[in-house]
Amino acid sequence: MAAPAGRTLPQWLSTATQIAAPITLISTLLFYFGYVYTKSQYAYFGVDVDTIGLTPRDYVMRSPQPLLVPLLVLVVLSVAAVALHGRLRAEADERRLLPEGDAHIRRVARRWVIGSSAVLGLGLVLLLAYAWWGAWLYLSLVSACLIGVGAGVCASALPFATTKAPGVVAGLWVLVVAAAFWAVSITAEWSGRGQAQSVARNLDQLPAVILDSPADLHLRNTVAAPEDLCWLSGNAPDPDCAALTDEPRYRYRGLRLLVQGPSAMFLVPTQWSPSATTLMVPRDSDARLQFQFVNDSPF
Repeated sequence: MAAPAGRTLPQWLSTATQIAAPITLISTLLFYFGYVYTKSQYAYFGVDVDTIGLTPRDYVMRSPQPLLVPLLVLVVLSVAAVALHGRLRAEADERRLLPEGDAHIRRVARRWVIGSSAVLGLGLVLLLAYAWWGAWLYLSLVSACLIGVGAGVCASALPFATTKAPGVVAGLWVLVVAAAFWAVSITAEWSGRGQAQSVARNLDQLPAVILDSPADLHLRNTVAAPEDLCWLSGNAPDPDCAALTDEPRYRYRGLRLLVQGPSAMFLVPTQWSPSATTLMVPRDSDARLQFQFVNDSPF
């Protein structure tokens, strides 16, 4: 019986609903991985990413870099899982025509299930052993990969070994998704830290900044002593200039722009030092920023 006209959704609304849900999920995942990547990157410079004030769009735009390698690996593993399932399916179709064919298929599938279960169990053991072996850098990633691969292979082979475990197969695929999410999150965090270390080795490639401030900021441990703009000549600064307390007086060089948010800019010294700090300059402050040209000839 046809549904009443007033209770059916328009075709365009049904189509939009089917499209909007995947787009929302993908955008949420991109935002999350971009946030993990960015948080790890700027934590290397002692900056909490929430202090910068980046927008969700900024995080989404930063997500492709940490996702490139994990997505390539996931595609390869997915192709391998599909190939394994297709191989077992083709062999099952051929063996069913032979005597004892179904029994042979179950034996082969059980070997795959036992082997993959061992891999899955090893991953779970490493996960539980994190409290003791947490000092090993790659332990979490190895554990996530073992759990994902073991659960995926087991879920692909289990239907050929028995027909009484559909709920187990569904649970294994959920475990595969969770392990993949965990592995990508770990690699996004490592990618952010690696990018930060790359930037720290090449701070001179960041935009050069000259900072003029009305007050001495005492940045002796970060950059060289400032220039006193009121001390043009002689043995004392110009008293008329020094009386202008709201005008920039101290000029700091040797600073680079690390990142800028809607309300502040974050500056770092040109040379990396473990004892250096990141300077936050609010946009509404009395400080004045000048960006220097790149010292290359345009011709």
